[in-house]
Amino acid sequence: MSGNADADWVDHALSTHLADRLPLSRCLSLGCGKGRLERQLASLKAFVACDAYDIAEGSIEQARQAADAAGHRIRYSVGDLNSIQLGRASYDAVWAAGSVHHVANLEHLFGQVVDALKPGGLFFLNEYVGPSRFQFPPAQRQAIQACLDTLPPAYREITPAVIQAKPSTKNQLLPTRPLQRVLDKARDGDLFPAIARRLRLMRAARTGSGLEKSTANLPTARSVIAVDPSEAVRSAEIVPLLRQHFDILEYKPLGGTILQFLLADIAGNFQRDETGPRLLEMLFTIEDTLIDAGHLDSDFAYIVAAPKMPVGRAGMPTAVVRQQSLR
Repeated sequence: MSGNADADWVDHALSTHLADRLPLSRCLSLGCGKGRLERQLASLKAFVACDAYDIAEGSIEQARQAADAAGHRIRYSVGDLNSIQLGRASYDAVWAAGSVHHVANLEHLFGQVVDALKPGGLFFLNEYVGPSRFQFPPAQRQAIQACLDTLPPAYREITPAVIQAKPSTKNQLLPTRPLQRVLDKARDGDLFPAIARRLRLMRAARTGSGLEKSTANLPTARSVIAVDPSEAVRSAEIVPLLRQHFDILEYKPLGGTILQFLLADIAGNFQRDETGPRLLEMLFTIEDTLIDAGHLDSDFAYIVAAPKMPVGRAGMPTAVVRQQSLR
């Protein structure tokens, strides 16, 4: 992202936007999971104190234990980002890594972040901002399938570890889920393809034979909801709503438009020989080129935002940085 192969988005954010302000007095992590982001910030001496919220109690407990063991000053709490109440003017920076696309009440969350940031505070996001519920437009679906078709058969093989781990290999033709799931698949036209996929997985697991990924198997909205009702619930609205509450200081597309679903179940194949990395580079180039050409949008993005100035207050124009390719 920054031109330094060893630097990630956090390093870039600190060096580009916060270098002269470190350590921050207090920052906030939204949807922190098991706390990896906060521990990284702590290791970089980015803050004096940090608050972190996640809806999963188990994840919060694991994050708390890891932070305590490392001696980091991080206060963990269970909280739902759809209804969270944050203290006014409490934080120098708010961080979100892959959590905002699980939020349904984006208006509430963004309003809370605006109020919670101190003057000059910044909101950093590394997010999936693509189509809600992964309901991709035709051009994107075609590109994913075309790239899959282009790969040599050996690189389309579903890896043995994936086959053995799939619930479908447990000798059951239909999922042990409510009848509504079956009806939904029938309504979406996905019932018989789903049965065929399960048969192939069961056969491959039983015989030890290979199984080729011939289609991208993109999910229906109902199948996404069945796995996780919060998954990409309003992801396509994140950036438009963010712009209503914030000025965008930096926006960098991170891709993933083709590769996220293309590489599912087959990514391990690209480590087998020297050809694998070259094929991956080819796929990255195709994705980047189609995004640069405006044919596809980037499904992931790194964003730095500052609360909009209240109407009637003077302020310098906001700088907007747009970078079409990060690789």
